[in-house]
Amino acid sequence: MLRMTISALIALIVTTFSQAHEITPTIINAEIINDKSLQIQLDTNLEALMLGVGSTHEDTDDSPLAQQYNALRAIPAAQLEAEARSFAQDLPKELRFIDSQGEELNFDLKLISINVTENSDLEIARESVLVYHSEPPTALDGLALSWPEPLGNFIFRVTSGGELKAGLYVMAGEQSDLVELNATGTQNQGFLDYIVIGFEHIIPLGLDHILFVIGIYLLSQSWRALLWQVSAFTLAHTITLAMATLGLVSVSPSIVEPLIALSISYVAIENLFHHKLSRGRIALIFGFGLLHGLGFAGVLGEIGLNPEAFISSLIAFNIGVEFGQLAVIALMYLLLGVWLGKTQYWERWVRIPLSVLIALVGIYWFFERIL
Repeated sequence: MLRMTISALIALIVTTFSQAHEITPTIINAEIINDKSLQIQLDTNLEALMLGVGSTHEDTDDSPLAQQYNALRAIPAAQLEAEARSFAQDLPKELRFIDSQGEELNFDLKLISINVTENSDLEIARESVLVYHSEPPTALDGLALSWPEPLGNFIFRVTSGGELKAGLYVMAGEQSDLVELNATGTQNQGFLDYIVIGFEHIIPLGLDHILFVIGIYLLSQSWRALLWQVSAFTLAHTITLAMATLGLVSVSPSIVEPLIALSISYVAIENLFHHKLSRGRIALIFGFGLLHGLGFAGVLGEIGLNPEAFISSLIAFNIGVEFGQLAVIALMYLLLGVWLGKTQYWERWVRIPLSVLIALVGIYWFFERIL
């Protein structure tokens, strides 16, 4: 049983070498101009949307539709735009808009444009933008949105009169909260919503963060060592997450993401030469936590934090992230630590092979992200 568990974990890490096609939420921007014009813009993974891959799978390679998805990914942008036109014209039928009275709205959205980014790297999901226009028959005072579960999670952003009214993360198949268009300020997620978003950013969406946390866990079975490392990591990513969200620091993902991959490799490699916690290790984890905080900022940059409850929203997101990290550690302990942590097999069967594999994955991701 233990050998099967270890083999399954190793197989899971090895499969991350093909982690290329992560599913990210569609961003649906609804802009209302003078109560007479409505423009809907979808920033999306068009190939996944067309096939209904959804958000069930962290990676499209895990989907039974992977072969069809990869075939669409391989065609030129202009060809995809042509093949997707019929789908894009019918897509508004799947968007279910609800007014403040709970009644369904029919906006009769017309497709204006399809813009697909040319795919220079098949290992990175390309962005597509669909734009629709409508003239609502009556003035709107509230708006909610849902769409079918196979289309995946989405972020619903509403702008009225040039003012951002809402930025809401909505799970696949669920309906967003009602956005009150006449209210002042920006309507954002609730406290519990941010906890869920933070947790999901680790499990299942944050594979690189998961491997980093496993690397932290593999240093030592001492709970004191683990507590120091996790605390340093949490403090650091909270600092840069707050600074990035406030606009005090901005670093391109093209720089941050390769460095995060290197941090994964470095921690795993250090596990091969050290068995005990040191001050240098704590400082190292803190420094890498600063990088990971910039990575976490990406999802909040899309959703936004409630400016009227910035501190509580940031805390809630970090609580979710922390729950996700603790879940990873607890799973590792229950699967391996409790059985092998104090035995002679820990080094040979667990610590060394997993650290080597994590280091190799990080190196692979580094070169994948810089090329």
